[in-house]
Amino acid sequence: MTNPHVAATTASPISTAYGWLESSPLPDGIGLIDVAQAVPGYPPPDDLIAHLRAIDQVPLSKYGPVLGQPDLREATAVDISNAYGAAIPVSNVAITAGANQAFCLATLAICDRGDEVIVPVPYYFNHDMWLRINGIRSVPLPCDERMQPAASDAAALIGKRTKAISLVTPNNPTGRVYPPDLIAAFADVAASNGIHLILDETYRDFRTTAEAAHTQFQDPGWGSTIVHLTSFSKVFSITGHRVGALVASSDLLVEVDKIADCITICPNRTGQAAALYGLSSLGPWVEENRRMMNRRVNQFCALMTESDSPYEVVSAGAYFAYVRHPFDGLTGTEVAKRLVTKHAVLALAGEMFGDDQHPFLRLAFANLDEAAIPELVGRLNASAA
Repeated sequence: MTNPHVAATTASPISTAYGWLESSPLPDGIGLIDVAQAVPGYPPPDDLIAHLRAIDQVPLSKYGPVLGQPDLREATAVDISNAYGAAIPVSNVAITAGANQAFCLATLAICDRGDEVIVPVPYYFNHDMWLRINGIRSVPLPCDERMQPAASDAAALIGKRTKAISLVTPNNPTGRVYPPDLIAAFADVAASNGIHLILDETYRDFRTTAEAAHTQFQDPGWGSTIVHLTSFSKVFSITGHRVGALVASSDLLVEVDKIADCITICPNRTGQAAALYGLSSLGPWVEENRRMMNRRVNQFCALMTESDSPYEVVSAGAYFAYVRHPFDGLTGTEVAKRLVTKHAVLALAGEMFGDDQHPFLRLAFANLDEAAIPELVGRLNASAA
C-alpha cells in the first residue's frame, strides 16, 4: 500500500520528457535542441569555483543551523532590502534547499489537509504536485489571453478553507512578468481575507529591468500577508547545490524551522558558501547574464514574427516562452513527442501545466546559446510544413 495522495499525483514532467528520449530515437544526423528543463547552460564563473575549492571543507561537513548560516541570512536580508527598497530584518529570512523547498515549507506551515491554495493556470508543476501529495486542494485560477491572472477572479474563489494565493513571477511556465500594480491587487485581496500571498520570484534577476518587482515589503505590515520565495540556483548557476531562501514573518519561520529540521536538518553548506560569495562578488556577472537572457527571448520572438511562424508566442520572458502549437485536434504531448522524433526538439507539453493547456508548449531558453535560437525556430516551422 502507498499513500493515496502520492499515488494519485503524476510523475514530474521533466522525468516524463526525458523518458521520451529513451523510448524514441532521434532523427539521424540532427543534434538535440533541449528546451525542456529550466537550467542554466553556462557554468558558474571561474572565481566562484576557485572560491569553493579554497574553502576549508571540514567545517562545511558538519551540521549548520536549520534556517541557514547567519552570514548568508544577513546577506540575503540586505539583498532583499536593496532590491525592494525596504528594510528586511534577518529574523525574517530562512535559507532553504532551493525555492522548491521554500514553497514546500511555507505551504506545509500554512495549510492542513483539506485546505486550499489558489494557483493561476498554467501553474508550475512542482507546486501543484506538492499540494496534491499533501492533500491540499489546488484551486485553479484561469489566466487571460496574455497569461495574466486577475485579483478579482481570485477573490471570487476564496472560501472557508482557502489559506493562500500563490503567484510565480516572472512566471514559470509562461515567462509573464506580473506588474507591481497587479501584485499589489493580489496582496490587497489576500490581506482583506486574512490569507497569505506566496510570491515565488525565482527568476527575479532575469527580468527586463533591475527595478523593484513590487512594493509589498515597504508596507510595515507585510509579514501578516506576504511569503516571498527566491533562489540562488539559477542566478549563480549553482542548481545542483540547492540553495534558496524564504522571507516571511518571524512567527511563520518558527513553524518552518520545525519542518525543515525534519527534512534537511540544515541547507547544503557548500551551496550556502557559494550563494554568499555570489551575493558579495558576482553583481556584474549576474547583470551580464540578465541581459543575455533577455537577448535570447527577444531574438526568439523576433525570429518567430519575421518567419511568420505557425506557432504563436503567447507569452515570453525571463527563461521561458509559452507558445500555441498549430495542430488542431492534437494535444501538447502529441506535438511534443512529434518534435522529438522528427525534429530533435525536446519541449514540455502544455497539459503538464494544467488540464486545459493542451494547445501549448513551454520552451526554456537557458540551455541554449544565441546561435542555436535560429535553428530552434527553423525546426519549429519545419514541423508544421
